[in-house]
Amino acid sequence: MKKIRIVFVVLITVLFFGACDDQFLHDEYKGDDWFYLENDGAIMPAWVRGNKSSNVFVIFVHGGPGGTSMDAAIMPTFKQLHNEYAFVYYDQRGAGAAQGNAKLESLTIEQFVEDLQKLVILIRYKYNNPVIFLMGHSWGGGLGTAYLLDSKNQQHIAGWIEINGAHNLKDGTNWSIQWTIKKANERINAGNNVSYWQKEINWYNNFTQPVTYDNFFERHLDNVWDLDGYFYDSSNMMDIPLWTSPHPLLSHFILWVTKNINVWELDLTPEMHKIKVPSLILWGKHDGSLPVELAENAYNNLGTVDNDKHIHIFEYSGHCPFMEEADIFVDRVKMFIEKYKIRM
Repeated sequence: MKKIRIVFVVLITVLFFGACDDQFLHDEYKGDDWFYLENDGAIMPAWVRGNKSSNVFVIFVHGGPGGTSMDAAIMPTFKQLHNEYAFVYYDQRGAGAAQGNAKLESLTIEQFVEDLQKLVILIRYKYNNPVIFLMGHSWGGGLGTAYLLDSKNQQHIAGWIEINGAHNLKDGTNWSIQWTIKKANERINAGNNVSYWQKEINWYNNFTQPVTYDNFFERHLDNVWDLDGYFYDSSNMMDIPLWTSPHPLLSHFILWVTKNINVWELDLTPEMHKIKVPSLILWGKHDGSLPVELAENAYNNLGTVDNDKHIHIFEYSGHCPFMEEADIFVDRVKMFIEKYKIRM
């Protein structure tokens, strides 16, 4: 077993206010815990917020790869859930506010899964074996799925919540391209920037190279954004201050990860029958990056018995339903957790 060193640091005061006394903390942050998990060269921060006395902890697995969970920690949506449950927001190796000297070779699915395993062990130890739910968004949906493929890991998880997740990027990529071409044609038919969108459709139709981030996906995801494939209604975007990262460009991190992981061919669905835990699939209907077909793909391939797997499609959301239909999102999550928190 690889050496692991766990470091507990009370850092909220330093991080936010540069003070060392609880009296200087804003009321919102009093009672929060901040510590680091160190594993195989990476020093990964974890921020625990919410109702720890509930004995229910939700581990939030962020997207990217290379994003952060710390912005979710201060979103109004999740603040509502903090009243009921404790949430664990951690940044994956090399991402967000993570530190350390993680080697390029360590950016593998296996290593990301091991890090998550260590975090679950840490939460169980530090908080006296609470009931743990796993929640993964986007890339975090793929990582959470990979973690749960091991039945030993499932023993520690009361329920799995996947939000617009990347468990099957092989088919998801094709569906995303189809979505983009369809939306581009709608723009053309409406007389909106016709020459530009015709050029982009021609590019898709004539693309013959092996797909990589820098020769395809950077341009493709820009198109998805321009076609409102991330937010159904851009006015619903929340003004959330993003946390800085030691890696200044998300695209650089994606390039590093894809040196070790053929992300665009990732498809975990053939193994998802191994996942037996209660599951909730949440998806924005208008997601252009990970289209809604992936919701049914996840639901149909999970090995969870029918009575314990649930799906909800958000009618007015893109990639982030917790930002566009927050109240419904909170209700669905609470209903799920309340149903399964006593079954561990």
